[in-house]
This record gives sequence, C-alpha cells and structure tokens, in this order.
Amino acid sequence: MPRRPTLPALLPLLLLAAPMQAQDAEQPSELPLGLNLPTADHLPGWHPAIRFTHRFTEPAKGNSKDFYGLDGGNFAGLGLDIGIAVVPGLNAQIYRTADDKTVVLALQEQLLDGAHVRLAARVERFDETLQRATYAFGTVGISGAAVQLPAEFVAGSFTFSLVPTWLSRTTTRDKALFTAGAGLRWRFLESQSVLAEYYPRPSRLDGASYEQGYAVGYRFQTKGHRFTLLATNVQGTTAHQVLGGDYAGGPRPPGRWALGFNLVRIF
Repeated sequence: MPRRPTLPALLPLLLLAAPMQAQDAEQPSELPLGLNLPTADHLPGWHPAIRFTHRFTEPAKGNSKDFYGLDGGNFAGLGLDIGIAVVPGLNAQIYRTADDKTVVLALQEQLLDGAHVRLAARVERFDETLQRATYAFGTVGISGAAVQLPAEFVAGSFTFSLVPTWLSRTTTRDKALFTAGAGLRWRFLESQSVLAEYYPRPSRLDGASYEQGYAVGYRFQTKGHRFTLLATNVQGTTAHQVLGGDYAGGPRPPGRWALGFNLVRIF
C-alpha cells in the first residue's frame, strides 16, 4: 500500500508554496546571487530566503542517450539567507552543499546602492566537513575564508559585475591568492533575464594548466521565486570551488559543460 507523505517530507514544498509577505515597495527583496557569483543585492529588514542549488556532475553530450547529463550524479545545496534589520544592508547566510560536504557561513553588507553603481562587501568561512585526504587533483577536507567585493554597473537593462576575491587557500595551494570573477545580466523582460559569468584561472596557481571557467543561464522570476537554468564547465557553487581554479582538477574544457539550476524562494 502506498505510504502517505509525512509532514517533514512536505515541509520544503509548503515553504516554497507559502504566500510571500508584503515587500518593501521602495527597496524590494533580492537575494545576492547570480549564477555562482554573489551580486550587490540584499534582503532588507528581516526578510528570509531559501536557496536551493543543483549541479549535474556528468557533462552534457552531443546526443540524448544520457538525457544530456541528467542520468548521471549530481550535487545539491541548501541555504538560508536573512536580512539583519538592525544594520541596514546587512545579510547573513548559512549554506550547505553535498559537494565535499561543504558548509559556508557568510555575512554580506551593501555599501552603495546608487542608480548606476552598487557595491557590497562579503566575508565567508568555508569548511569541507569530510575527512581530510590528499589525491592526485589536490586535498579535500579543507577549511578557509573568502573576502569578496561585488561591484555592479547598471546601464539600462544591462548590469555588468566584477567580483574581486581573496581566498585564504585552494584545493592544491595552501597559500592565499587573489582573483576576480565577472558577470553580465540582461533583463530583456520584466520577469526574464539572461546571465553570463566568467571565472579566470588565477595566475598564482602552481602546477597543472587549469582551464578558465564560465557559466550562462536563463532566469525566470515571479513575485517570490527566482528560477535559473544554467550551463557551466565549473564544478561547484562556493567561492573557493568556482574561483579557486583548481577545485576537483579545475574546470572542464569548454566543450564539456554540464547543466544545473538555482531555485530561490524569497519570503
């Protein structure tokens, strides 16, 4: 006999389907998340949001025999973001991804919110909570920190972004390095956007010649939801995974991209 769904099993669906609270008309809620890079957006007041990320591990092929990578494995992530009303522009985040069982704790403050220029400061700690071990591609089970300064330049329906990033360590390098990701967002309709991001190979990486990374995506948004379908050659969703350049052996060659998606529910 089929079992009835239990309340814990239905809770995520109930949260996503719940009516959204009234938004601040002058400063609408927006989660600071592009495809993989943080943005200069923020959640005002005490508004919470749930983020769910999903990355397929198998590259999409030139045919549909494996349904373009969907028949392979995947890494899912779940996070909670919330605005901190006592400090205007401040957000806190906790995020956990199955990829190396990584836990991220972060604070992000919006420093500037102009008509054409926006700026934020983000600091996070990441911990890969699995047992520390070293393989041919590098070390897993590492911990570290990242400091980022998401900057955005708005020109009509286009938003250009630059995210200077300091990482305390990477998978293959137990030393700090500096890099920067870049992004472009084009909102061609009120509820629809096209996004693209670029992740250069850090110049201070030693050893193997790693690939540069990219991601492209399409976003559809409603009053409380943001759904983004994307294709990328990077493996991971956190700052050290995406921008470190050497995570899991580095990004795949451009022709070996994989599918993924982000789902955000803003309350």
